[in-house]
Amino acid sequence: MKNTPTNQYMFLVQGGACTDGGLSAEQMQAKMTEVYAWIDGLTKKGVMSAAQPLTPERKIVSGKNGSIVSDGIAAESKEAIGGFFIVNVTTMEEAVNIARTCPMFNYGGQLEVRQIAELQRD
Repeated sequence: MKNTPTNQYMFLVQGGACTDGGLSAEQMQAKMTEVYAWIDGLTKKGVMSAAQPLTPERKIVSGKNGSIVSDGIAAESKEAIGGFFIVNVTTMEEAVNIARTCPMFNYGGQLEVRQIAELQRD
């Protein structure tokens, strides 16, 4: 079965973007103001279709019939996914160029950019 790509890309937020990183309340507010302005700008352009933070609680379900439940990566981990954005563009290059404008990089965050594929029910 071949995954058919869509014109949507997901940015998975990792690292400093999803933790306070020891910032003061004022610094945290300034950081969030920058991020919200970035989201609002992309939304007004019709590019951003979703943006949500994730809570730090996580469970990994695996094994036959979902019989194994574990806590997953520690919340302090740089690899922890703290949220996501979905943008509507036609190429990976466009998605990466948009991701590069994210203010989260100023705070040690990183974005993993992935193209979303259509769910195939063949």
